[in-house]
Amino acid sequence: MIGFETDLQDLRDSAGALQGAADAAESASNGLRGTDVPLSSGGGGFFGGLTGMFPADNAFGRTLGMPAVAAAYNDHLAKIQKLVAQLHQTTADTSHALMRVAELYEKADEDSKQHVNRAAAGLEGN
Repeated sequence: MIGFETDLQDLRDSAGALQGAADAAESASNGLRGTDVPLSSGGGGFFGGLTGMFPADNAFGRTLGMPAVAAAYNDHLAKIQKLVAQLHQTTADTSHALMRVAELYEKADEDSKQHVNRAAAGLEGN
């Protein structure tokens, strides 16, 4: 490119690689869905119903009585889901930005070439 020390194909390749990373982050984000641990089987009514009085049936065991562990797991899972979603969004945004930079560089390069060609032909005045 005239006036730039950047190869347009490098920009496009980087944008493509980042888009691949964004797609992977999106897949990871989607894979995290449904991995929460139910704290109880429901309830309602007076003081949360009778189910609130019995141990929760979850991945940490029905009889282990570990609702605080299940709650901490769900809290961390929610934070991880948010971070992975942010990773997906920022990576996709960066990929799109690099593609736009490549387009702008390409246009600027074409404009410069036309300017040089017209100047060389003596058709452009100062």
